[in-house]
Amino acid sequence: MTAVYLMTFIAGLLLGVLVMIYGVERPREENPASERSFRLSPAVAVPFLVIFGAVGYILTGQQTSSAASRFAISIAVAIVAAVVAARLVRKWWAVTPEHDVDDERYVLQGHLACVTKPIADGVEGEVSFEIGNEHRVLRARGVDQSALAPGTDVVIERIEDDLAFVEDWKEVEKRL
Repeated sequence: MTAVYLMTFIAGLLLGVLVMIYGVERPREENPASERSFRLSPAVAVPFLVIFGAVGYILTGQQTSSAASRFAISIAVAIVAAVVAARLVRKWWAVTPEHDVDDERYVLQGHLACVTKPIADGVEGEVSFEIGNEHRVLRARGVDQSALAPGTDVVIERIEDDLAFVEDWKEVEKRL
């Protein structure tokens, strides 16, 4: 029975390494839109396997109890560890990271547009661009206050209050 406990312990450690490398948040590839489940998650299996193997191995060294009672104690402690891990994983999945919130002004940063009404120093013009199947037209102003003629390809830097701040594509291309 010692070999079973050691193999279980090692399998738990190896699975733990896989969790560290690949993570546990990846959706199932068969149905990526499905709800995440932690019941059979590697994040729950790892503590079960490691604790079962470690407790079983430790109890095997103490010959004061029968093999069946050592096995039962190992299973019970491992189940408790898996339940604790499941609760921690559930709490962790519920956390929404604050640092991943997109600033609405920069969502279209780098998007290509075309000047439809001239943009001059201090004078707003107009740009048009496509987002998916939607055609949008916005008021526009140059980032560097340079004049931009209709038909000029520009890059959106940011959008504030439906006013696009744009830069000539040729200038951006020079920096690339």
